[in-house]
Amino acid sequence: MSQVSTNTRTHTHRTDRIEARANGLLGDCRRAFHAFGDLDELAENLRILSLNAELAAGRAGDKGKAVRALTQYTRELVNRLAQIQGEMHSLRGRTFAFSSTILRALMQLRLFERANQLIDNDPADRQSNDCAKRAFADLMTMLVDTLDGMANAVSDLTRRTHGVEEVVSQSDSIATNIAIEAAAAGVHEKEFRTVSDTMRLYVDDLRQMIDEASDAVRRAAEKGVALRRVGLDALDELHRNS
Repeated sequence: MSQVSTNTRTHTHRTDRIEARANGLLGDCRRAFHAFGDLDELAENLRILSLNAELAAGRAGDKGKAVRALTQYTRELVNRLAQIQGEMHSLRGRTFAFSSTILRALMQLRLFERANQLIDNDPADRQSNDCAKRAFADLMTMLVDTLDGMANAVSDLTRRTHGVEEVVSQSDSIATNIAIEAAAAGVHEKEFRTVSDTMRLYVDDLRQMIDEASDAVRRAAEKGVALRRVGLDALDELHRNS
């Protein structure tokens, strides 16, 4: 078997691996974005709750001062969630764009693999073989750059997920502190406790989002690193054989 045929089979196997992992990575990203699909609605619910709680704190006078401060901090968290949601929308667009570019590049690589098979039938055509190798290497370089961008996008998604986790933790603490203040609020206790209980419901919904998204994000991050490594290995091999 000729060296060209052996290289073609190697390239085909590597292309298959990249395609399988790229499809798996995109599936994981889709699951993560889907898990956060109601994030904007929950952020709006928290915002409305904080406004109502601030009104209640105002009616409570001195006994509502601490609750008023807590609700103002809640709105800061709501703004943080809105920022994260906007960043996730942007990341979603970037991720799907990278995925589309990767799949197009893989299709082109397969065309080159078929061309190499035809060239293999005429090993005397050295010039065509050299041109095909250079074109294949250029396309693989572009693919590796795209895989690198995809891996970075997944890293950004991981950071945004951690950002939501921080908001969940801080919101949970606020709900606990409002419950503590409610115990000493006299006739306003029921109203403050309702705020605390409602906030905990929203926190539970956010925590469920995190639980559903975290596994998908972790898997996507692992695939992103593996994809980049496979692409770099392929590029190194091409340079060694050139």
